[in-house]
This record gives sequence, structure tokens and C-alpha cells, in this order.
Amino acid sequence: MAKPEVVSDHTGAFYGAAVAFLLVTGIWNAANILLSGMAVQQQWNVAMGIVSAMFAVVVVSKVIRDRQESQKLVNGIRQARYEEMLANAPAPGLGHL
Repeated sequence: MAKPEVVSDHTGAFYGAAVAFLLVTGIWNAANILLSGMAVQQQWNVAMGIVSAMFAVVVVSKVIRDRQESQKLVNGIRQARYEEMLANAPAPGLGHL
């Protein structure tokens, strides 16, 4: 039978680094917008574009991860079905018992 696959969880350090990078990127973009010398309406427009782009990146990465995890699940189910079929099949040349 199939060995159960251990799902690797990301460590707290990985999540911490990801959140820290997101915060640093946000602060960096905010500082660049404030120091750009544009009108306030243009600054808000650019800021909303950056926030939307950052949100889109998070959503796309989650969708990709979810699709990969679901594909692993489907492959695991298929593998178990094949193993069950092989375990219940008669030996070659013996016919049906």
C-alpha cells in the first residue's frame, strides 16, 4: 500500500521573513511615493496601483499553491486506487478465481 506523504509545513521563520519583506516593500513604496513630488491625487492613484499589484501577487501565489496541493491529493487517490486494483487482481495466467 501507499505510504502516507508527510505534508511539510513552513516554519515560523519563513512566515516571519515573508511578512517582514512585505512590510519593508510597502514602506519603501510609500516613501518613494511621498518623496516623488507628485500631486496628492496622483500619489493616491499610484499607491492604489501598488497595493492592488501586491494583493494580486498574494492571490496568484495562493492559487498556484492550492492547485499544486490538490494535484498531489488527486495523484495520491489515483495511486491508492491502482494499488487496490493490483492487490485484488488475480495472478497472471490463473484466470478468475
